[in-house]
Amino acid sequence: MERKRQRGDRIDELPADIVDKILGFLPIEQAVRMAVLSTFWRDRWFGLTELNFNSRFLFHIIRKYSPGLRTQTTKEQKKRSDIWLSAALYVISKVLNQHNGLIRKFVIDFRESCYCRKTLRSKSFYLDQWFLFVTRKGVEEIDLTLMDEDKYRLPNCIFSCPTLRRLHLNGVSVESINAYCTLPNVISLCFENFDFDGVDLPVPVDFPMLKNLSFISCDNLSNFNITAQKLKSLTIDDCSVFKLSINSDLRSIRTLNLDNYALKEFVKRCTRRGLQPQPLPLNVECLRVSEHSFYGDGISSAFIHLLKICPKLCQLDIDLSLTDVLRKLSEQFHTVAQGLEMLHNLNLMEFVAYENDIVFIKGLLAFLPALEEVVITRSEMCEHNEDFENYKKDLLHFPCASTKAKIFIIH
Repeated sequence: MERKRQRGDRIDELPADIVDKILGFLPIEQAVRMAVLSTFWRDRWFGLTELNFNSRFLFHIIRKYSPGLRTQTTKEQKKRSDIWLSAALYVISKVLNQHNGLIRKFVIDFRESCYCRKTLRSKSFYLDQWFLFVTRKGVEEIDLTLMDEDKYRLPNCIFSCPTLRRLHLNGVSVESINAYCTLPNVISLCFENFDFDGVDLPVPVDFPMLKNLSFISCDNLSNFNITAQKLKSLTIDDCSVFKLSINSDLRSIRTLNLDNYALKEFVKRCTRRGLQPQPLPLNVECLRVSEHSFYGDGISSAFIHLLKICPKLCQLDIDLSLTDVLRKLSEQFHTVAQGLEMLHNLNLMEFVAYENDIVFIKGLLAFLPALEEVVITRSEMCEHNEDFENYKKDLLHFPCASTKAKIFIIH
């Protein structure tokens, strides 16, 4: 008995931050159930610093209030979706109302709620109240994912929150932003499936601490005019109509992740800033170039120009789906490549072992003098290429410009 009591005492004596971590690994409903184990756990979940209402939370609600949803008729599904959606909103509101501590991280993910879900369009009041609450509770990270059909517009309390350091927004939009008090301490900002339609910022919005900025599948980006003097990482991927409106010294960027459309626009931006005909070098150390299927003209020259103004490049990642638009590397590339004396790591993705891929890869290997490691990742499509093993053997024995280079081909 004494031994059991001592074991219980050890659990009771755990530091509050360790208890918070333990409960943070559990879905919210399981964290609540922990309260029945002992008086020690009873009120702990009221002070969780991370509230994660993600797909696991939603599936638990759906299973409880809409059993057998897959086998129901469409009419029954719509009726049941109203029930479980109301239940989910009620549970989240109740947890927040009972919470009595700081909230460091707040996650809402309704993206995979599936099956004829009624949109949140008429329920935006709930979300407004949640964000008004957490922005007053010292929140440092918000991750919000909704469906485009929800048509949810963010309240301004998010952009004026002084404690927020990381913000990921997916499937929502914004009506206005207060340019005089905007995320003064945010470090990481990601917009995904985000519509900037209607945003009018004649004066750039200043993000004084911003280091990481991402735009993924966004619309009307030209309306988002910002200043970010400390920007270290920039990602622009799958943004169909793109115009770079970042008023900062691009030389602060160390990591650059662009699809081929954004790559061309980025180079145009450098040109407009007077970086030609004698371009000032950028300080990019890691460059990743991915594919954007509908745009290909002029990418090869833009790619070469970008390499030319990135003499400190250490790592280059290329999606080999781009070989059709990059085509055979020109003599101009060979000249530029000789100046990349710090480029040690080359990562090539989506290797299908087509002849164009082989020619392109050999061109890279033959003219990059500082390579130490080359990783080629095999595409799933490569399963249908009968010549893969022969091409693989050819590449592994191809003489590189650098005698230090090691080549790896992985799945």
